Amino acid sequence: MSIKHEYNDAAEQLYRLVVEYDRRGDVYNAVKLCKRLARLAPDWSVPFAFLSRTYRSRTEWKPTLHYCLKAVEHNAFDENLWETLGIAATALGEWETARYAWNQLGFHFKPSAEALHLDLGIVPVRLNPSTQPEIVAARRIDPVRASIESIPQPSSGRRYKDLILVENRPNPTGVSGQFFMQSKKLPIHDELQLLKSSQWHTFSVLLYTSSQADVDTLANLCLEADLGFDNWSNATRFFQPNLHRNVQEYFDQVIFGKLDREVFLVAMAAKNREDVSALLESWRVITLREFGGVEALG
Repeated sequence: MSIKHEYNDAAEQLYRLVVEYDRRGDVYNAVKLCKRLARLAPDWSVPFAFLSRTYRSRTEWKPTLHYCLKAVEHNAFDENLWETLGIAATALGEWETARYAWNQLGFHFKPSAEALHLDLGIVPVRLNPSTQPEIVAARRIDPVRASIESIPQPSSGRRYKDLILVENRPNPTGVSGQFFMQSKKLPIHDELQLLKSSQWHTFSVLLYTSSQADVDTLANLCLEADLGFDNWSNATRFFQPNLHRNVQEYFDQVIFGKLDREVFLVAMAAKNREDVSALLESWRVITLREFGGVEALG
């Protein structure tokens, strides 16, 4: 048996132990042993890839970036590694590295130290996927950054226009609920992390009307005034392209309890309460309907 063969056997045996520790949920020993393996086999991408995946799952982006760079140095053909590198570099604001990583996956970004600010369209995003999942509409401004366009529930810890880090690819697993835009079911991207909180505040309002047209009127007034709007009393989750171009996701009524059909619970997003009050007064004059229960939620 050659020395090289013995070396490979030892490395593979250590990696099997790493995988076993990880399978048991012993992350500490898995990482400790994998770092030892990386020193033993510095030209093997596998231990570096394992470490990058582990730190990515913990949203620890500096070590993720470090180990991912080591991994792609020895294996430039693994798309998952380039994707992880792009996410980590984006989270850290390492824009040159991020652009380079995305270009390995088919994008054509010019080399630059500037952040990307694109419009890659609206996608449904699952906030807090492992704790309190909630699906909202968000506009992607690069492969893994998005601005929330719906008004999330206060319990989510998110606001209208928050900047979030999301998975580049949608979650392949099925979830309950329907997510459609113009009769097309859309795949859902999972949120990874809040990147920057917005200055917008969330307000809930009760509209005393049985007419969806009255709700649409408020949505259009919000659009004209550049305020956020969501219809939280809608009974199903789906995308309505004709109501409000920036708001295309609605929450399940059961979240808030069953409201009388003569009342709609809606949400508005604004930077100050005065803007909300003025717009609601305009809505009252136009529709001859009443509103109440205005509450600042965060």
